[in-house]
Amino acid sequence: MEIIVCKDYEEMSRKAAELAAEGLRRRPDGLLSFAGGETPLGTVHAFADMANRGEVDLSRAHYVSLDEWVGLSNTDEGSCGLFNSQELLARLDKPFAACHIINGAAGDMEAERDALNAYFAQYGPLTVSVLGIGMNGHLGFNEDGVSFDLDAHIVPLSDVTKQVMGKYFGEKFHPTHGISQGIRQIMAAERVILIANGAHKADIIQKALTGPVTSSVPASVLQNHPDCYVVLDADAAARL
Repeated sequence: MEIIVCKDYEEMSRKAAELAAEGLRRRPDGLLSFAGGETPLGTVHAFADMANRGEVDLSRAHYVSLDEWVGLSNTDEGSCGLFNSQELLARLDKPFAACHIINGAAGDMEAERDALNAYFAQYGPLTVSVLGIGMNGHLGFNEDGVSFDLDAHIVPLSDVTKQVMGKYFGEKFHPTHGISQGIRQIMAAERVILIANGAHKADIIQKALTGPVTSSVPASVLQNHPDCYVVLDADAAARL
């Protein structure tokens, strides 16, 4: 695990995008995944800019979304699918060879889970996985207490996640479950890039990087990954 501390969010975003592009250049037909949300936004934009400048070729690469709120479609405000569509895919001058965006509003969520696993079977394992970290240490919707042996799965959301989701939905939507890539799929990635910014992430970053590897802090499992970069701004790194 290599920890890189950047001066601010913009530098963190650029560095994470560069590491993602570097990983994909090593396997141009590989599989890439970005987390959605506020923290990865700058990284996703920087990566799209690099692709549009010809600094990384996506013509043979494949893309898969990390997770989704169960009950939200790819066009619903606040959905991870809409984030992927607007902030990454629509910004690219040339598309990926293929994409799989999870549909949280599918009529059969077990079938949606199976489709995600089938996409991994066809194009995986991940070449690069870019992840954020939740306030409880979750990766995607792999909440505290999750088994590290799972592939894609549907999971009840923790109380901490339900509290945080208010910034995305207000009172309009109250999801109880998420669908996510599993820890086993994340750990099989050739390269993992964990990003975090802000003083509010300093405590959980300290626990995840320096504490015991435990399912009560799912991100701690990344201590065991052979090619993991942790890219932080100064505030998120304050307790290391």
